[in-house]
Amino acid sequence: MEEVAVMLPREKATQFGVGALTDQELIALMLGGGSRYQSVFQIAEAIINQYHFLPNLQYAGLAELSRIAGVGPAKALMLAGGIELGRRVAHQLGDRFGRIDSVESAAKHLMDYYAGCTQEEFIAIYLDAKNAVIAEQMLFKGSLTASIAHPREVFAGALRFAAAHILVAHNHPSGDPTPSQQDLMLTERLVSVGEIVGIEVVDHLIVGQDDYASIRSCHPW
Repeated sequence: MEEVAVMLPREKATQFGVGALTDQELIALMLGGGSRYQSVFQIAEAIINQYHFLPNLQYAGLAELSRIAGVGPAKALMLAGGIELGRRVAHQLGDRFGRIDSVESAAKHLMDYYAGCTQEEFIAIYLDAKNAVIAEQMLFKGSLTASIAHPREVFAGALRFAAAHILVAHNHPSGDPTPSQQDLMLTERLVSVGEIVGIEVVDHLIVGQDDYASIRSCHPW
């Protein structure tokens, strides 16, 4: 039987970018190598199994990481350094985007964002428990009349960024922010999924030329 070549994390990242790595491969890349008794993939898997949820790693101290079999002080430092860098990036993004204190403040930001857009763009703004912005992603770009969004992609980002709340929005290039039936149905689906996974969808804003509509204000499911 022909053997399938396994691409190492460094090779995979070089060819496809770091974003193409799995969680295990990314940790393996940060660790650099394995130990005498374990491969770097086995050590990475042990780290994932111990913390279960990647954001939990930010609370791991050097001593705790060092005690994981195959890690040790040197690898713990490399891993902790990568985690701290990610934490600082997230913090600075929060400073850049600020805090969503009200529907009005969100709408002002979004109207600036959508100024001059000739196609519908559906974006998700991911918030922490204090409504500070963790990340902002454009998930879909549609035609002049319709954009297609799916809760799967919206909540994938929420889980990736460990968000507590989500604000979604899209624009109506026609200038009229009146929600369509499709907009109402999508919002209802997002709210329902959010209730199941424990991540609140705080609103779905539709931005027109000089005005906006808040779907949850009109339809508080």
